[in-house]
Amino acid sequence: MWGRRRRDGDEDEAAVEETVEATSTASGSDGSGEDDEAKSDRSGGPLDESEVDLDEARKGRVDLGGLLVKAAPGMKLQLQVDQRTGNATSAVLAIDDAAVQLIAVAAPRSSGMWGQTRLQISQDAQRRGGRAEEAPGPFGTEVRLVVPVQAPDGKQVLQPSRVSAIDGPRWMLRATFLGKATNDAATFQRFVALVKETVVVRGQSPMAPGDVIVLKPPAGTRPPADPSQPLQA
Repeated sequence: MWGRRRRDGDEDEAAVEETVEATSTASGSDGSGEDDEAKSDRSGGPLDESEVDLDEARKGRVDLGGLLVKAAPGMKLQLQVDQRTGNATSAVLAIDDAAVQLIAVAAPRSSGMWGQTRLQISQDAQRRGGRAEEAPGPFGTEVRLVVPVQAPDGKQVLQPSRVSAIDGPRWMLRATFLGKATNDAATFQRFVALVKETVVVRGQSPMAPGDVIVLKPPAGTRPPADPSQPLQA
């Protein structure tokens, strides 16, 4: 399984999230530095709230506010919380020893963000002593990372991950595949299908490019006794 690392005053994230910090996805709050790539082909999903009947879409999905995620047999769901703001910023969908982490951020209406974002991801991985390479993925170009992280037992291990992103209307959904989802084709496709079934609910409020679309626990979920722990759903 993937390691976890705690940072003082910061959220308890899957360790790969240090490499792909949600709040650094844009090169500037004014949207400068974005690439001229065409937006992602979303013919197979994920979907925008405007493209579905939300009442129907919620059937068979877990409502996390900013995301509706497909429920799957054996799936465990964690929301990672930013302790500085108290907001849930990402969802980790795990089945056995594989997982995908989903983060949705606001994006400009006119252009995508993924080109600049993946450059930042690669640079950060190299700064941390890891390696990164771009390759074709299910949603276009993806970044494949191998980064040193601290395992739960305190040892340094190399953690592989595959990072994809999908540019939608005024949002970008980033999917980081972890564990067995990085090296087993059937498992990877199972998690790709979960990403495609996701519905992004950005809302109409003004947001700067790169701002995280906040998530919320499903109805009836109790917060953990230790606020430093991720929310279980």
